[in-house]
Amino acid sequence: MDAISTTTTTTVWPCLTYRDAPAAIAFLTEVFGFRETAVHAREDAPSIVEHAELRWPLGGGVMLGTTAKDGSAWGRRVPGNDAVYVVCNDPDALFERAVAAGAEIVRGLVDEDYGSRGFTARDPEGNLWSFGTYRGEGAAPKADHATFAALLDDWAAAIVANDAEAIGRFATPDWRFVGGNGVTQGSTFLDLVAAGDLTHDTMTFDVEHVAPVSDTTVLVITHGTNNGAFRGKPFSADEWATDVFVWDGERWRCALTQLTPTPEEVDQVAPRSEKPRLGPADVSTP
Repeated sequence: MDAISTTTTTTVWPCLTYRDAPAAIAFLTEVFGFRETAVHAREDAPSIVEHAELRWPLGGGVMLGTTAKDGSAWGRRVPGNDAVYVVCNDPDALFERAVAAGAEIVRGLVDEDYGSRGFTARDPEGNLWSFGTYRGEGAAPKADHATFAALLDDWAAAIVANDAEAIGRFATPDWRFVGGNGVTQGSTFLDLVAAGDLTHDTMTFDVEHVAPVSDTTVLVITHGTNNGAFRGKPFSADEWATDVFVWDGERWRCALTQLTPTPEEVDQVAPRSEKPRLGPADVSTP
C-alpha cells in the first residue's frame, strides 16, 4: 500500500450514496485504504450520514452520504449503480489486501494493452471500484528514486555544460533558493551562468529520499558536491538540499530549493559575504 502523505488540493469529487453509509466508510477505509477526513451524521440518528469525505493517499477523494435522507435530487439517488477508478502505485499489494478482507473481486489483476495494471472489486452495495497504475493522459509519472536520480543526472550535465537555457528547463519560471542569505531568485543564478560569471567543472547529485506530497508535487532530498569558478575565483561546495518538484503536464520542474551546507563545508569555507549562495539543489558559489 502507498505510504505517503495525503494531498489537500482535490478539485473533482465523485459522489456516492449508500443505504448504510457508516458501513461503506468502514469498508472503503479498511479494505482499500481510503482515509476518513470528515463525517457529518445526524445527532438524533447517527446512522444517517449527511456528508462524508474520504481521501486517497495519492491524491483525490470521494464524497458520500446516506440515500433517501431527504426529498432532494441527491437524496432520491438509487445507491449501488456507481463506478470509480482510482490510481495506485502497487495494485498487486492492494489486490492482496482486498482479497484478504473478503472483498468481491469482479475482475482480477490484468495487464492492459495501454500499459496499466489493475483490478476491479464490488463494494457491499454494488458499486464498482477499479484500481490501476494508469494515471490518465498528461498525468505525472510515478515519482520514485529512479525517476529523480535520472532527472538530476541530466540537470547536473546541463550545469557542467554551463548552458543557462538548458539548466532553466529543469526549473519553474518562479524558481527560488532559500539559504543562509535568505531567498534568492533562480533567475539570478541563470543570469550569472549566461554571462559566464559562474561556471561549473563538476556536479553530483545523490538522491537520498523522494517523498510525494500529491500526484503533482514531490519533495526530493539530495546530497551533492560541485566545483567551478565565480568571476575567476575557484570554489567547491558540499551541501544538502531539499527540492520541491512540480509536474507541469510535461515534466517535473523544480520550484523551490532549500540549501544546507554540510558541517565539513561550514568548517572549511571562507566568508561568503561577496555574493549570495546560489545553485540548483546543491550549488554553492562562495
